Amino acid sequence: MSTASTTAALEFGFLLNGKWHTDGEHIDIHAPGTGQLVGTTHRANGAHVEEAIRGSVKAFETTRHMGGYERQRILRNISHAIEKQKEELARIVALEAGKPIKAARVEVERAAFVFSIAAEEATRIGGEYLPLDWQASAAGRWGVVRRFPLGPIAAITPFNFPVNLAVHKLAPAIAAGCPICAETGAADAAFFAAASANH
Repeated sequence: MSTASTTAALEFGFLLNGKWHTDGEHIDIHAPGTGQLVGTTHRANGAHVEEAIRGSVKAFETTRHMGGYERQRILRNISHAIEKQKEELARIVALEAGKPIKAARVEVERAAFVFSIAAEEATRIGGEYLPLDWQASAAGRWGVVRRFPLGPIAAITPFNFPVNLAVHKLAPAIAAGCPICAETGAADAAFFAAASANH
């Protein structure tokens, strides 16, 4: 089982309200197996978190009114961006998480797949039309169930599957029209970079 080979260290910030930031605490990322410096990232502080919350509340005024076709387009673009860069993204995951490259490739392929499935589901969030005639007094009555975006979502993901655990929170939130504040692993920055450039 081989892991990704040596490479120049990458630097990532964090995505906050649509802009990349590098003003947080500087953190070096070392490959677990070799100790090699594979990248650096920056940790958001409390003020950044408060700004993210305010931004997600503000963004909800837009996302809650987006049509399913718009959410579908965003999710498809993210899926395609991952597909285009899958080998590079797999290499980053392998280095950051200390995974064999084969396992990292599977994780990246799964991430693209999840965004693709979420894209399909974004146009299927409908409702139900239910008969309520369970008693004579309700004869001829119907119930209508409609689904609405819940609002801003907070997500925290662990490190063992750095991409997929984040993706399984991000993709459904986007599909439903909910902004998301996510605390994720360093490898996810590469995915956010790919995604933010393509929607």
